[in-house]
Amino acid sequence: MYNYRKPPPEIPQTEFVVIQYPGVIKNLDRALDTLGGLAKISQNHFAGQALELRHTPQNPYTSASVSEKKLDSTVTSGTLRLVMEFRRKKKKPEVIETNCLGLVNILYTFETMCDFQYLPLKKRQEGEGFDDLIPRLIPRDLPSALCWWDRPDAYPGYTPLFLPPYQFSRYNTPSTKILCRESDFTLEKVRKKTGHGQNLRLERKALSVTVQANDPFPAAPSEEAVLDADFRCKNEEPHRMLAALFRERPMWTRNAIAYKTGLEDNLLKTLLQKYAFYIQSGPWGRLWCKFGYDPRTDPESVLYQTLMVSFRQHTRIPERQRLKVSLDRSVPAESSNVPVHFTYQPGRLPRVRQMWYSLCDIKLPFAEALLKQDRSKPSESEAYGWIHADLLEELRELIKEDVRKTSEDMDADEEMEPADDF
Repeated sequence: MYNYRKPPPEIPQTEFVVIQYPGVIKNLDRALDTLGGLAKISQNHFAGQALELRHTPQNPYTSASVSEKKLDSTVTSGTLRLVMEFRRKKKKPEVIETNCLGLVNILYTFETMCDFQYLPLKKRQEGEGFDDLIPRLIPRDLPSALCWWDRPDAYPGYTPLFLPPYQFSRYNTPSTKILCRESDFTLEKVRKKTGHGQNLRLERKALSVTVQANDPFPAAPSEEAVLDADFRCKNEEPHRMLAALFRERPMWTRNAIAYKTGLEDNLLKTLLQKYAFYIQSGPWGRLWCKFGYDPRTDPESVLYQTLMVSFRQHTRIPERQRLKVSLDRSVPAESSNVPVHFTYQPGRLPRVRQMWYSLCDIKLPFAEALLKQDRSKPSESEAYGWIHADLLEELRELIKEDVRKTSEDMDADEEMEPADDF
């Protein structure tokens, strides 16, 4: 007779995992910290990733020991690992209750060779003890990381070069290969390196000027760069557009130049070397600066100080897309050839996940208030610019918050169903 009743749900079996810790455990909490904590252990286990053991978790130079994940059925032969629970009554301690909770399914072992552990220390010149060099070798927060290479050393000459080996934490097992210079100079090998089959293309010389934040800024382009730009582009209109653009404003991002002029990338590469030089780092990093202009001595250059904003793991902003401008806050895929807008407007999503904005191109009330502050007494403008890093970090968070709110509003609009017409 057919049974129409719904079958009872199957009771889920509890999965037990054993971690063979390579050491004597006296403090369980500290042992879990060396594995990243319970949350990290669970995350790696359910994601199918290996566990990492670090005996000094606070040291970023620690080389982790990687575990091996094994099924219990493959490592045992006729032996079962049971998880038992024992209870002893207080009134009758001789009576013990036992309960079998289940079988062990997965086993984590640490059988690979442990790498050397490094701790950056330096013995004090006066007195006993050692100084921790980690705060001087690694930035501790995002504002200090952005200006890490431009900030002067508070203790010049004190911090040594702390360079771990090249093979540090690259392999989980020992390797017999040794990296060294080739010592075989036989006639056959020398012939292979010369003559037919080699790269005979002429070297391409870069004529654009790239400077760091603390380098001297050039006053004029080289004669060779001007002649090369005039030779490659005979049309006077692109030259006139770029000259007018840098008369309007002395500093621009590459994205802004492409948006304002509409010129192709290959043509911009040829012409920019004639009108501007590229600043690679510092408060005005990622900007093309007009020859003869030094933002470090002009308080008005605060308008062009750059701010990098990254939008990670954002579903509405594509992960990879060439920097090219959008006119709407949501842009269809077929408009990928349109340049990306160089300004930030409230209520409009950026088209890429990492953008570099000049402060004058951020249309937020907080950014406009920053530009109106008095800057008659600058301090270390080469390293930090005319605005402190804490204020820039606050502005960055405001932009991210506005993007999050805009994304939520767009999601709410899509979830609304149209009403039926009668």
